[in-house]
Amino acid sequence: MPTEQEKGEALRTITYSPNFTLATTLWCVNRCAYCSFRSDAPIMTPMEECERIGRAAIGEGAIEALIMTGEGIDRHRGLRQQLNEWGFESYAAYIAEICRRYLNMGLLPHTNIGTLEEWELKLLQPYNVSMGMMVETVSIEATRIAHRAAPTKAPELRLASLEAAGRLGIAFTTGILVGIGEKPAERIEALEAIANLHARYGHIQEIILQPLNPQEGTPMARWIRPRDEEIAELIPIVRCLMPGVHVQVPPNLVDDLPSLLEAGADDIGGIAHEPDYINPSRPWPKLSSLSQQLLHKKMTLRARMPIYEEFINEGWCPPSASSALDTQLERRGKIEAESVEVS
Repeated sequence: MPTEQEKGEALRTITYSPNFTLATTLWCVNRCAYCSFRSDAPIMTPMEECERIGRAAIGEGAIEALIMTGEGIDRHRGLRQQLNEWGFESYAAYIAEICRRYLNMGLLPHTNIGTLEEWELKLLQPYNVSMGMMVETVSIEATRIAHRAAPTKAPELRLASLEAAGRLGIAFTTGILVGIGEKPAERIEALEAIANLHARYGHIQEIILQPLNPQEGTPMARWIRPRDEEIAELIPIVRCLMPGVHVQVPPNLVDDLPSLLEAGADDIGGIAHEPDYINPSRPWPKLSSLSQQLLHKKMTLRARMPIYEEFINEGWCPPSASSALDTQLERRGKIEAESVEVS
């Protein structure tokens, strides 16, 4: 049976990142109304355990180390004391050391630990091929509803952090959270605010359009999950505001992924061997079945690095991360060559 490629039909590439998530602590200064991820327990993962998790993830085929934890860790006296006992002056310094060790293993770190000041971004920059933080919303009403008890989720703080990343030249992933009380026009306002910063610094590599996933035990548990159509309406707006920036749709949070990809999204984000810790009720799709499904839509899945190729080619990767990146690119090239030979 000839493949679509053998028939000479061009396949549109949809990318994903083989990753795993490291959450060094679930404690968070924020209490977002939709979040079931945070914990009141001020527990932090020791460095040795972080290394063990990284080595295990390599065995599962991970390329990206997604560092995603609670926010405002330095505000907790007990956690700050723990960091000091381990020899670190700040949480950012601790995460930077984890990222450095992951680079030495050949993993490519992508840190997303929320709103950061410029000094924190500077500490992390040398050891991350890219970084991320969701702006989420600029809506006053949505902030009042979803982020009433989330001091680091103030829109002006998120945008200031995004701008600081631009000044430093950090390849960055950001996006909006849809369905937390904002008006449709305010979704566009949030994208425009991001686009204005990207026009100045050119550092946005990807926009995530993430629908709310109401979860049991949270104040927003009975809210209605946004329809796919609401996400689809935003895709051409991103394309218009930020030409060339990739558009990610989380594949486990929508009902009809192929339709959203046909609408112009071109990435499905990180796919891990582990559950989605942020949205445990929504499992990742199986890549084998998704690949077959997309093939019928004239699309093909391709693994990518956590920093996109155009940013690699333009020199955005920090020099200290270049060796690990080169190793992963070579590894991917060999896998793709072997795949072509088999087919």
